[in-house]
Amino acid sequence: METVKVSKGQKFLRRGERVKGLYVILQGSVRAVSKNDEFDMEAGSIIGLMESGSGIYLCDYIANTECICYSYDYKVTEDYKQIFTNEEKYVSVFTMSAMRQTSILLRRYTAFYRMAQDYYRFLMNINEEYKRLCNDYEMPEKSFQRMNLAMPVQLSDKIENWTIEYYEKMSTLSLKTIDQFLMRDFSIGIGEILNAACWMTKALSLIETIKQYLQFQKELLLSNTEEDMFELYFDLAKKAAPTGVDLEPLFQKISEIMEYIKSSKLYSQMLMDIRFSAYKSYDFYQTEFEETEIWAEEEIEEEPEQEEERGDYLTQILAYSRYDEEKGRVFRAQLEEYKNLPDILSTSDDVRKLRRQMTQAFYEIYELAFWRSVEEKKMPTAVKMFLNFGLVDERLAGEDNASSLHDLVDELYRCKADNVFTMYEWLLSILRGENEPCRNEFDLDYTAYLNELKKTGKITADEQNRLSEDLREKVQYEMRNMFVSTNRATYGKISTFCPVLCEHDIINSVESMLVTAKKINEAIDSIRQIDFSLFYREVAFSDPERDINREMIQKEVLPNVILLPNAGNKAMMWQETAGIKKDTPARFVFPIMTVADVTEMMIEVSGRFRWEMCRKIQGVRWNDITEPSLTSEYNDYIQYYRKNHELSPEAREKVKNALYKAKNNFREVFVKDYQNWIKYESKGSFRLNKVSRDIIFRYCPFSKKIRKELVSNPMYRDIFEKYEILKARKIRHQELWYDRYQKKGGEITPELQINREFYEL
Repeated sequence: METVKVSKGQKFLRRGERVKGLYVILQGSVRAVSKNDEFDMEAGSIIGLMESGSGIYLCDYIANTECICYSYDYKVTEDYKQIFTNEEKYVSVFTMSAMRQTSILLRRYTAFYRMAQDYYRFLMNINEEYKRLCNDYEMPEKSFQRMNLAMPVQLSDKIENWTIEYYEKMSTLSLKTIDQFLMRDFSIGIGEILNAACWMTKALSLIETIKQYLQFQKELLLSNTEEDMFELYFDLAKKAAPTGVDLEPLFQKISEIMEYIKSSKLYSQMLMDIRFSAYKSYDFYQTEFEETEIWAEEEIEEEPEQEEERGDYLTQILAYSRYDEEKGRVFRAQLEEYKNLPDILSTSDDVRKLRRQMTQAFYEIYELAFWRSVEEKKMPTAVKMFLNFGLVDERLAGEDNASSLHDLVDELYRCKADNVFTMYEWLLSILRGENEPCRNEFDLDYTAYLNELKKTGKITADEQNRLSEDLREKVQYEMRNMFVSTNRATYGKISTFCPVLCEHDIINSVESMLVTAKKINEAIDSIRQIDFSLFYREVAFSDPERDINREMIQKEVLPNVILLPNAGNKAMMWQETAGIKKDTPARFVFPIMTVADVTEMMIEVSGRFRWEMCRKIQGVRWNDITEPSLTSEYNDYIQYYRKNHELSPEAREKVKNALYKAKNNFREVFVKDYQNWIKYESKGSFRLNKVSRDIIFRYCPFSKKIRKELVSNPMYRDIFEKYEILKARKIRHQELWYDRYQKKGGEITPELQINREFYEL
């Protein structure tokens, strides 16, 4: 044995060379690069174990950092006996390393195999969806001969699950347990190592086969040549747009394709940027609405006032919006057809097509009605019901329900507060310049959207400057982006969504389902009483004249909540902030009527807000464990839970199940834990494991009242004591600079007083 130092970036072993030794990594990290794959080997790993059976290095080994290794001469299997004779304990050390390295490679094999299977299923699915959409839009299918090359991944000799499970279990055993298992018997140890080497070699070979398959097949989805499925969908959207059909299903499918491409990590960022920017910057609506026809400045004779009547709301809405008569007749016929369906919740192609047509008309009428309401003070009750609740036809909504909603129109003030808006009021606030539009589904705010248009030559710099201040355009942007997307999402049942209010959506009484500002703010307050720091942000305070250059203080910013005109069961955290600045309000969206518990919905969106706010603050380092934060620590905990010795086998199994239910989305695992944190852990009912409890408390601490109630509980005592020590340090620092500030003539302003009170919560 000898100690070997390897410089950063040095390739000290080459693929194809005969094995000349085994290298135990004591310090540093090494990159193993095979023909089509590469992976890191950290301290404790042994280079050469995988190749000890074949005698040929299967990878190039390159030092990621300065490395220190123990080197052992090794050429043939018999050399293991010499190594183990010199030091008996190495039998267990080498065997444990072999088990862990095999488990890592088998996990990589499993992940890539699933990726290949998922890719093929996804490709076939979107190919079928493309054909269906072409049929729905009555457009010819574009020829794509390369799809004939699509095929499922085929492995001649797959690795069985029992092998994967065996090495997964063996990799978790301690050195002491392995030592007892081997009884320091050379022959058993060498047998286990060489058997593991065979599986490592096979896994590496299969990984390379799978990656070759993916490299070839990925071109069918997105390629430099633009002969791919993404281009087919983009081309279909361009051709269908001028016909006036509802493009929302197509846009959603394209968004799904883009999201898959991003998450697959199969494509270069440059390729994605080029292809996606072309799609995002394309104005599909440039021919959809001709405003010059609708809003031409001309003298309009005032229509004689008519006495409002209950019933026949559709006629009143169509007349008020001045919707095209022919389109109005078609929409009326569609509503009649929808009402007479034997199964209104059917997901058949015909019914889905009917819903899309009704949806298109709904939003066209909504825009027209909104703009007339802005021009005229008087608005019929039927239109108010339409704009705020989505009610179009009293028979579809149920006559009793329509009557109840008619009575509620005069009480819409109950759905408004400084931070709570109906969709109609939210659009008005943008028109008044009080709020900026939300981001669209591609995460572009209004300014970024205009920048994209300018970059692609759709508008000039002068037009960009004009549009950036055009409040009417901002409202239009909001109606055609955030409103359309969130109205569908908050409904909850995507496959049967139709914005027209229907009787089957109203399960309880209208009054009990109405989401009022009081319900919203009571839900927010109930969470703040537990997670007191939920909506606090750190902002900079400075007063250079009094030697305060930059001190971070706490500021509470409550979210804006927008109530969408539907009866749904989902709420969404749409934006963690309103703009670039982190001290602007988040934007939550709720249905205006729901049978679900508003507090339960608020807890869920608050969990997502916690996660996304941390990501925004941390930026690209949101998952970098060297910079501790809620997301980085939780990401590290979930990623390496199998090796976390603080977790019992039962706890690991629960994490595994949670990951499965969340479809391996770490954020969603956190959201479920956050819900348990607020609902149960705050009452002393344990639902989390030790590790997750510790992380969540450090970043989402309980209020002082709850800490006092739970301090005697041994499950919380240690983390509470650490928290109080850290808080005391912050208070001392705060009081020191407050005193210094006041001595130099500074005043404790309301914002500084709020910061002081924060540390008393």
